[in-house]
Amino acid sequence: MMQTFPELTLGGVLVAPFVLYAGLALVVFLLLRPFLALLVFDRLFANPPVVQLSLYVLILAALIVFL
Repeated sequence: MMQTFPELTLGGVLVAPFVLYAGLALVVFLLLRPFLALLVFDRLFANPPVVQLSLYVLILAALIVFL
């Protein structure tokens, strides 16, 4: 059985659930960044932007799987 995802309608335009998940993941990531800065998270890696992108993708994947 396939799971159906509810679409959001904004002004008659259907917005895919992925867009909602991506926005929610961005909010979670932006809330998480100050805590990571306190832990000096960026100094642990040679290329911090790649790690931040990877963390965003992990949050996005977790939201898609668990919501």
